[in-house]
Amino acid sequence: MNRIVVMLLCLGLCSFIAPVHGQISGAAVSLTCDSSTHTPEDPLGTNNTTLNCTASNPTAYVEVIQVEVDTNGLDPIEPWNITVDAGQEETFELNVSGWTPDMLGDSLTITVEATVLELNNMPPPNSAASDVALVLDLEHNYDIHGCVTTSSASDVRIVQLTVDDGEDGAINGNITIELNHTAAPVHANNFALHTVMGCYDNTVFHRVIDDFMIQGGDFTNGDGTGGHAASWQGYCNGQVTTDMNCGGAGHSAWTMPDEADNGLQHLPCSVSMAKTSAENTGGSQFFILPEDSTAAWLDEVHTVFGTVVEGCDVVTAISEVVTGSNDRPSTEVTIQLAQVVGVVNNDNDDDGIENDADNCPTTSNEQQADVDGDGDGDACDEDLDGDGVNNTDDAFPYDANETGDHDGDGIGNEADADDDNDGMNDTDDAFPLDQNETTDTDLDGIGNNADADDDGDGVADETDNCPYVANADQADADNDGVGSACDGAESETEAATVPALGLMGAILAVTLAMVGRKDDKND
Repeated sequence: MNRIVVMLLCLGLCSFIAPVHGQISGAAVSLTCDSSTHTPEDPLGTNNTTLNCTASNPTAYVEVIQVEVDTNGLDPIEPWNITVDAGQEETFELNVSGWTPDMLGDSLTITVEATVLELNNMPPPNSAASDVALVLDLEHNYDIHGCVTTSSASDVRIVQLTVDDGEDGAINGNITIELNHTAAPVHANNFALHTVMGCYDNTVFHRVIDDFMIQGGDFTNGDGTGGHAASWQGYCNGQVTTDMNCGGAGHSAWTMPDEADNGLQHLPCSVSMAKTSAENTGGSQFFILPEDSTAAWLDEVHTVFGTVVEGCDVVTAISEVVTGSNDRPSTEVTIQLAQVVGVVNNDNDDDGIENDADNCPTTSNEQQADVDGDGDGDACDEDLDGDGVNNTDDAFPYDANETGDHDGDGIGNEADADDDNDGMNDTDDAFPLDQNETTDTDLDGIGNNADADDDGDGVADETDNCPYVANADQADADNDGVGSACDGAESETEAATVPALGLMGAILAVTLAMVGRKDDKND
């Protein structure tokens, strides 16, 4: 028996023998990532990037490791677990996303932490964790990378240009421009993108003509021969193509389709796209009309895509500077900074559906229900059934065939056979919506109950001997108080106009007879 006990003790002790050389007893983990700083290639065009990290298990045990990520305000990443065998390592990806255009130029710290949760399916005897701080660098210089992106900036509504001519206050101020994304979506978006990318910063107004316009936006050559579209629009130097490389010319040949027929005119303070005489050749150059200029001959030729809402006096001042050859200002007027100062909220009601696609853009309605299919969501539709009656006035707002329920019986007037609930069918009721009236004998539009002269003969019902039969002469042959017009008991031989004639005749006949008999006796 003692031998058995000793053997069991030996076996138990063996289970706790230290692992082989080079391996660690207890929980341990080491975390590394490919790079401590990560710079997305086009942070405007895409708001997500992938980082690679590796968790190493230096122990002799199988470890379950939890990975947690602090995204520093970007889209959250839920913790997850990985299993790493003894002495092995596991590489995993982090998909970091959620930055916005206003973060362009920022550096964000992303912290990744790996913590051991289990050791050979058991809680570890010690705590073990490792973390790495990564830098997401959004300081992407689009200017030196060609000023191109795959992004859209359709939410940018207000742009401000800060200009200066280097002189002591001669030309120094801001030009604030409101972009028209509705009338010229491609051009407005293009201008906004160049602004966000910083491509207009430190560029000049290279062409200025007094009483006409000021022109700038050539960020490549600065003389009116350069510039290009901010994103691929399917055109190379005005020609439609699917070749983004433009036959080897690259993005420097990218242009945009004209939107000149949008109804906007070249009025004072308008912002329009510069281009060659050929169609669809707009790129990045633009021109602005001063306060004293109207250029109607450019309407439907060049695309107007914005308006100066503040600082047009600065535009006018620039238009009046001294110029030399090619209308270039003798003293350079520079756009020191172009920046976004106002954006359009694409989801006003925060229901996850952008305004353009939302059938109730100012009222949250994730389901987009539209009972009558009129394009107005039920959440904001004032006439849900499309019957022309406002919901507040419609007793049946979801039934296009019913609008009222006169007697309040829950059955709409169109389907209710007795709308006023007076016991008479609507087809027999002269007043189907008036419970107090059913008949209009004289058809004067006033029900008998309310009508003082029901038969319309000019005699009030109170004194009329036939109130429901017209009899203006009020004849009553038998003098029974019921007019002859409605008295069925009167003899047909009665003379209605001389009611006492029979009686008088009889008296006269008797009198004559008696006188005759008296005369006979005397004879």
